[in-house]
Amino acid sequence: MLGARVLCTVLALGVWQLLVASGALPDSAVAAPWDIAGVLGPLLTGSLLWSAVGDTASSWAIGLGISLVIAIPLGLLLGASGLLYRMSRFSIDFLRSIPPIALIPLALLQYGATAKMTLVLVVFGSLWPVLLQSMYGMHQLDPALRDMARTYGIRRRHYLTWIVLPSAAPFVATGVRVAATMSLLLTSAAQLIGGAPGLGAQMTIFEQGGDIPGMWAVVVVVGLLGILLNQGLLALERRALRWHSAYRPTAAR
Repeated sequence: MLGARVLCTVLALGVWQLLVASGALPDSAVAAPWDIAGVLGPLLTGSLLWSAVGDTASSWAIGLGISLVIAIPLGLLLGASGLLYRMSRFSIDFLRSIPPIALIPLALLQYGATAKMTLVLVVFGSLWPVLLQSMYGMHQLDPALRDMARTYGIRRRHYLTWIVLPSAAPFVATGVRVAATMSLLLTSAAQLIGGAPGLGAQMTIFEQGGDIPGMWAVVVVVGLLGILLNQGLLALERRALRWHSAYRPTAAR
């Protein structure tokens, strides 16, 4: 499997290099992989890129943390009641259909090109996957478990700790993983369009200076960060929920 992935990546890079070298893709807009690699080395050894990575990581972590604090308890609460679940679905579906990027002008007017502007967009965009998955996890709780808890007179604290949360945990974990990747993309996009400090703003600086390979080198860094983030969270998810049937070796994804 690993060999096939490496081969596919090498072929894709080769086709990309060929398209740029042949002029099918204009080098004024798309840099060749070889040129990107030549720029990426000095960037990784300098402080400019790592400062931008720090700004992006800070906004990402704070924004994602705020969204989790809001979305998980609220989602579990809405999912626990059939009435609240049905009443809230239309409002949630309407709000989550609004592209977070569309809020950039409003956020810029309110906060300017600052980290606060980025946080607003990140929280708004990453809130919905976690909220919906928390609602689904609570709503999909096996009725037999509820009946058993009621029959045996299990205390509400123990019911929440040993029945509700373990049942909803895989749903919540999936929502967190999706929201984490989405929040990284939103952070970069907000910095790119809004001008807040970070990797997105660094892309704009390179683009405005005519350094297309440098711009694409930052794009590659963002992509690599996304891959590392997703794989790290997936490994953590499998480790933390290894007791669940969905994460046993026979059901590994």
